Parts: sequence; C-alpha cells; structure tokens
Amino acid sequence: MNQEEISRFICQELPRHHLQRVLESVEAAFNKSDRHLKATYQKVPLAGPGPQSHHYMVQEALLGLPEDEGIDVINQATRPAGGHYALIRAGSLQITTSVITIGRVPPVRDAGFRRLLALINKRLERQHPDLFSPSASLLGPSQDSLHALLLPYVAKWTESDHSSPVGIAVAVPYSDPKAGFHLFMDVSQLWQYYDELGDGLEDIAYPALRDGLRRAESEDQSEEGGSE
Repeated sequence: MNQEEISRFICQELPRHHLQRVLESVEAAFNKSDRHLKATYQKVPLAGPGPQSHHYMVQEALLGLPEDEGIDVINQATRPAGGHYALIRAGSLQITTSVITIGRVPPVRDAGFRRLLALINKRLERQHPDLFSPSASLLGPSQDSLHALLLPYVAKWTESDHSSPVGIAVAVPYSDPKAGFHLFMDVSQLWQYYDELGDGLEDIAYPALRDGLRRAESEDQSEEGGSE
C-alpha cells in the first residue's frame, strides 16, 4: 500500500489546525510533567515515575482539548479495567498516543526497526492491554475507521531534560499490531500532504483504503509463510 495515500487520508480526515492543537498539547504535557517530576522527586530515579507521569499527562492534555466540529476526544477505558486513554476521532480516523522512551529518533529499517517495533509493542501492551486481546477493536484498518498511533519520544531517563519530545512519529500498524506497520514516519512529514489537499486531488474513500491495507497484510503473511 502506498504510504503517500495513507498520509493523504490522515490529512484529509484530520484538519491541519486540529493536528497542530494535538501536537501543542503533547508539548505542553511533556513540559508540565517534567516540571512536576523535578519538583517532586529528588532521591527517586525518574526512570520509575517518569514514563507513567509523561504518559498520563499527555492523556490528560488530550482529553482537555476543546470541543470542535469534526473531532471528538473520548475518555476510553482499558479492558481489563484500570486505565484510561484519550481516543481521538476525526471522520474515519482514530488516533491514540503512547509515549516511547528512547535516546534518539531511530532509523525505521532492518534490525533497528524491528527493535523499535518490539519496544513500541511492549510499551503499548502495558498501557493498552485491551488492544492486544482477542476481543480488542482493531488497530490499523478496522471495518469503519483507520486506527493510527501518535508516538512522542522521550529521552532516556538517565538524561536531565524531558521537557519536550525528542521527536513525534505517526504510525499505522497492521491489524495485528505485533506484525508491523503500514506507515511509520515523523509527524512533520504530514505537512506537505496538507499543502497538497487544495490541488484538486480526489478524496480517498476509506473502504477502498481499508481493502488495500488488508490485501497488503494478506500478501505479507503469504510471503512469510512461503519463506518458512
């Protein structure tokens, strides 16, 4: 599946000013969490409370976004119960966020990419265990909407500054999130697609996009099965 088509669809469903507001909220949440951690913990290493603080501060910030036409932010409970996260809905697009601890924005290729995938899935499974259960609503191309991830990176907790993300990625995982990604790139790369929206390009119908993504997943599975 063409990653350009997926990127265009995201921009088509989520207006530019909404994405900008989401990114500003993430930045503000990082800063607020960093100040809270430094004021609260002088003896305890931040590797303990830090990831949880940043994650939940981001969720709180997104849940506090003002209501606006074309976008809803839902306080979604995890299954089994015990956690909450912000689910952003815009047209046929859903977005959830997960803060990833990493030293730098890594290459999205080969062994480095596989290590990153394992890291993201480990973090996601702790934060949203329901996404990995058999009864979960699908990530990636579900029946009615595309479920994407917004992944802000935070510096390793041995570093001194965690007041802003090292980077922010946008990703569209496979229906089985442990299998890989249809799209994984820095969120800043979306701006070029917003600029192209007014160039007379036809809207992308979600059912056609969904079917193409599912075909790509089936082809990947067939190739993997043939190579075993």
